[in-house]
Amino acid sequence: MGKLSRREQNKQDKLLRIKIATGQLFNEQGFEAATTRKIAERAGVGLATLFLYATDKRDLLFLVCNDDLNKLAHDAFNGIPSDAKLIDQLTIAFRHFFIYYAKNRRLSQDLLRELTFYNTGMNSERFHEIRQINIDHIRQLIINAKQSRLINTLSDENTIAQMIFYLLAAELRRWLSVKDSTPETGVQELRSMLNTLITGLNPSK
Repeated sequence: MGKLSRREQNKQDKLLRIKIATGQLFNEQGFEAATTRKIAERAGVGLATLFLYATDKRDLLFLVCNDDLNKLAHDAFNGIPSDAKLIDQLTIAFRHFFIYYAKNRRLSQDLLRELTFYNTGMNSERFHEIRQINIDHIRQLIINAKQSRLINTLSDENTIAQMIFYLLAAELRRWLSVKDSTPETGVQELRSMLNTLITGLNPSK
């Protein structure tokens, strides 16, 4: 990999400063109270420069989180035992999500709230790509379970994967709203719901 030009180094340096400043202010003041002007000031860039990297404040939130979400999408499904039951595979994967979101509950609440209507923005395409990575991982687990005759359903694998992922997202929101809830509590409550869903996919047993 060649050495970055001075211009590219400059851009990367500004991007890093914007990410750091955004994360700090969202943590300190919350998403609602933090302003793009304050973020630009702390990052040491002009407001116009800030908007070269993100469309608006919501987009800044995902600029800060996308790298972590991308890592989470890969780490959560890495090394899952291929011979485990589907419910156990999903539990192993989804435990990573609860642990991740528990690290910064305030930022996590903002993130999950804002993604509901996050369809446009410079960083939205990458976010939706990351979400699809998660759905694709779940879909592959379902395909493997069907091939191994661990579940018996004619339903489309992608539809099932989307349902499971959206159930995860809804349960994460509910879990985050409960004060002092632990990741393991969230995992076990989600597992109970998943078990009901999977039982419905396997009516012959």
